[in-house]
Amino acid sequence: MAGELSGAHTYVVDRARYAQIVTGSTTSIQRFSAAALAATIDRAGPLRDRLVTLADGLTDVSNDADTYAAGGDPQVFARVVADVVRAWDDLRAIQRMGRPVDNELARTIARGSSFVVEASAKDVYAVTAGPYPTLGEADAAAKRIGNVEQVSHVAPFLVTIGTYAGQKDADAAVTATSAKGVTALRTEERQVTFTRTGPSPDVELWREPERIIDTYGLARRIAVSPRALWVVTGSDDGMVAVFSGDGVLRSMPKFNAGVSKLTFSDDARFLMGGGETLASFILPPGTAVGSMAHLASPAQQVVYVPTANYFAAIAKGPTGKPAGGAGVLTGRAPDGQPLAVFPIDAPAAGGAIAATEAGELYVATTSNDSGVTDIEVLDLAKDHRMRGVLTVPGNVQALAIDPSGILGAVQTDRGLYRFGPHDTDPKATLFRISDGVEDFAFGPGGRLYTLEKGRITARDLHGETVWSSPLIDGRRLIIADRPVVLDASGDVLVFDSTGHADRLGVTGTVQDVSASSDGRYVAVLEDGSRALLFKLP
Repeated sequence: MAGELSGAHTYVVDRARYAQIVTGSTTSIQRFSAAALAATIDRAGPLRDRLVTLADGLTDVSNDADTYAAGGDPQVFARVVADVVRAWDDLRAIQRMGRPVDNELARTIARGSSFVVEASAKDVYAVTAGPYPTLGEADAAAKRIGNVEQVSHVAPFLVTIGTYAGQKDADAAVTATSAKGVTALRTEERQVTFTRTGPSPDVELWREPERIIDTYGLARRIAVSPRALWVVTGSDDGMVAVFSGDGVLRSMPKFNAGVSKLTFSDDARFLMGGGETLASFILPPGTAVGSMAHLASPAQQVVYVPTANYFAAIAKGPTGKPAGGAGVLTGRAPDGQPLAVFPIDAPAAGGAIAATEAGELYVATTSNDSGVTDIEVLDLAKDHRMRGVLTVPGNVQALAIDPSGILGAVQTDRGLYRFGPHDTDPKATLFRISDGVEDFAFGPGGRLYTLEKGRITARDLHGETVWSSPLIDGRRLIIADRPVVLDASGDVLVFDSTGHADRLGVTGTVQDVSASSDGRYVAVLEDGSRALLFKLP
């Protein structure tokens, strides 16, 4: 919270998120205080006194944190800072009395108290205009005044013209404002500022955004490059906003229609984006390079194919046209140059694609009215021909391939199937897993994760269930170093190897979630206006 109040850009939280954290902390503190008092009720001596002092001090932390979360008064947060410092001192006093020495407790104290927040206060003079009945009237007044410090976006709508160390400067600002036809008021205030020092708290605070970026307009898509060099968002008006990983807006390429797909090359030099029209952009200038891919309908998928080093996209045929070979599978080099093998005809319904680390592109399509899905592979390192792998009953819905190429999974209207694409007889490896799921993907080590509305399940290489965890309303599955699930519209859950879920620090409505291809970063688009960047442990 001190980071937010001091204008920092990394590991910051807003007050809504702080309130969520405080609620959990209050429950923990209450449990600890009750246990400490119960365990020492019939004891006497200095250790008991120290435990009671610690419990009382933590209660002060909880009460002041609750008060700050509710009202946002910086002077109250200064009390929280002082409460926390005192609580570490109380814990040190208990640790010194322990015999034998608890080394783990000593390390915890050293690490926790290394994050230092300092609060300083001084008297200042604020000059404000208002309050105004509406934000529009406040903005109009700010325009008449000229340079102002802030316009509040919640009632009461005040215009803060400036904050001054001396009364003389404040009175001069009141006079200058009045000359512009706006009545201003000088008030004396206690201003509190915060600084924070110490190591980066990435081990403890990885669930909080490493960075928060205000995006352009009402964005609906987000993507993050390997190493988080770039974060990009796409909007319904066709605007693509390209930010460097430190939050600086670098370019804003524009399409004529909404952006539904954003995909990086593995070296993070190129971005393919768009919808019905796809273009490659060189980063950071955001300049379109090569030739655009014009599709008959918005792309169903766009993937980057490693090793072979190209982008591939698949799309349905034109809407309303008769069925019969009207879909397309197309590809471009990262710099937008056409590849000789493309375009390749696809059925009117399009299909699904997935790539391996070795540069193989797998394609699943269902011929018109055949009721059978054909899975083929294109390996540009070997030849320019599509080679058949196997057929699966039903009309294709989705396809996933383990990055190593050992396993594949395909969903049709007949169910979810798993197979071995490199087996001497892939058809012999085909077996049906379930009736169908909302989403599925392969993670590190070849684990297959399946997402249903109320559950996520992890399966090993043999198809055996490793763990399963309940959900409220599973909507999206993203694979990073760990599986990531968008649950309902606001919870982004990260699961470890045992199925334990950690909730990322998101407080608004989530429009989109993506992960970098190196698995280290997760980007969340919140409320269409903020990009939250998380670094996984």
